[in-house]
Amino acid sequence: MTKKEISFENGNHAIVVIVPCDTDPQSILKALALAPPNALVIVLGGAKGLDDSRKTRLAELFSDAIAPAAAKLDALIIDGGTQSGVMAMVGEAVTRYRGCQLLGIAPKGKVTYPGGPAEAGIADGAPLEPNHSHFVLVESNEWGGETGKMLELARAFNAPTVAILVNGGAIAADETLQSVRNGWPLVVIQGSGRFADELSAAVRDGQSAKSTEVSEIARSGRVAVFHIDDAAEKLRDKLPRMLLSR
Repeated sequence: MTKKEISFENGNHAIVVIVPCDTDPQSILKALALAPPNALVIVLGGAKGLDDSRKTRLAELFSDAIAPAAAKLDALIIDGGTQSGVMAMVGEAVTRYRGCQLLGIAPKGKVTYPGGPAEAGIADGAPLEPNHSHFVLVESNEWGGETGKMLELARAFNAPTVAILVNGGAIAADETLQSVRNGWPLVVIQGSGRFADELSAAVRDGQSAKSTEVSEIARSGRVAVFHIDDAAEKLRDKLPRMLLSR
């Protein structure tokens, strides 16, 4: 395990912990040196295929609902940590809330950062998002290679946890399934596309599931559907209730 501090061009600093896949989660938590959070908010998915208006609306939900709810609860937000899709939106949203900590978990072989690997040498890679306070980079060269460690770390915090699904493909589908199997409540943003819309249809409209994953998640009794065009205040109020009821 390697620990370093990196500095981004915007002046922000972040702690980066690089770990093999078999590293004990308690050792990682010790290296991160985060204050124990009162709750966890895990953001799953992406923003692939969305038009600009949908992306703008998602950014509003992060800045007006998810980030303020997390800050009020002294919750730690966990996401994929890269400057792309919803992770970039989360990073921008937390800048308004001093003390709101953001942990990104990503495969080491797919990301670039100041003082790290050159972007030109990584196929299908992405830079780390510069408003995150902490990162865990798992020794893997594949997107999704970090999923197991993300779930282990989330459980190790031993705090009330809620997952939020936005858009997403096969990796997000697996992470969502594992989240409900962990007993975590799940908010699905309907209208955000791809897997989130498929799951929303199965839960809200009773449409037959296209996969065993969707069927199991929909039947779990842990899913709340929130439409992307609903008022941000509804989501901001919903998240604390879901966390405090656990």
